[in-house]
Amino acid sequence: MLNKLNYLRKLAFSACLLLGLSGLGTTARAQFIGISTDVAIAYSAATGSASGYSVGISHPTPFFPNIGYSTVSFKEKESITDSSDSTSSVSLDTTTSIKTINLFYNVPFPVVTISVGFGYGTDNLGTGVETKTTIVETYQGTKLDQDNSDLKASVSEAFFHIGLPFWNTIEFHLGYHFMSFTNIDITSKKSVNFQGSYTVDKKKYSGGMTTIGVQVAF
Repeated sequence: MLNKLNYLRKLAFSACLLLGLSGLGTTARAQFIGISTDVAIAYSAATGSASGYSVGISHPTPFFPNIGYSTVSFKEKESITDSSDSTSSVSLDTTTSIKTINLFYNVPFPVVTISVGFGYGTDNLGTGVETKTTIVETYQGTKLDQDNSDLKASVSEAFFHIGLPFWNTIEFHLGYHFMSFTNIDITSKKSVNFQGSYTVDKKKYSGGMTTIGVQVAF
């Protein structure tokens, strides 16, 4: 009887130990450092193609946000003719770059993972919106000297990712980053006034960057 009781005690102790180790293993798998990389496939405000990416670092510490970085750039060419003189026109070649630093949280669901975050960019942080415009005016058939207009502005970002995890270590996801900032007069910093009369509208470059990417957990 005594031997049977000792055997049951050992069996119960072994079962508790096994369950404890199993719980620790589950906790260890749930707490990880994740590095995500995404590539931009489109930007809604770009008239042509856009290039960009976002990166993020996730950690297991509760309540503290994760940190990331986003950037997108695109080009736009435009030619405007003087409304009263068809021999006068101005050519605008603009490159726009948008950069942000963001904070985000990962929200786990039974099948998918959702990340939600907000970002900000400003020149003081080496981020923000920057437009570089090359201006070439042709006045009454004569091409004038090239001019430039470079501007910088602050930008706000809101984004979310929807991911599908595999094996607790790899996650494939889609993302959407909305960049918001004021409309920009891309010729406001030119050094020489136009000889002709042209209507240059402010640019509405606020828009959404669509991304695809992967996260790897360690």
